[in-house]
Amino acid sequence: MANTTKCAAPEGNRGRDEWMTVIEMQEYMGASRSKAYDLIWSGEVGSYRLGRKLLVSRASVDAYIESRSGRK
Repeated sequence: MANTTKCAAPEGNRGRDEWMTVIEMQEYMGASRSKAYDLIWSGEVGSYRLGRKLLVSRASVDAYIESRSGRK
């Protein structure tokens, strides 16, 4: 059996620099599938395509939520 190493970001670097799938974004925001894709295609939430997988920046989702919450 091959020896594998699990790579993870150091504890201090986790959080706002993570990427998530669209499904994870939906669950995180409590949004519908169409709303999630609307936010991605409009550019309001940053995304990255890795092959067929579409990844969403957690930092941009957090920024979108903060901008809509009315808190400054």
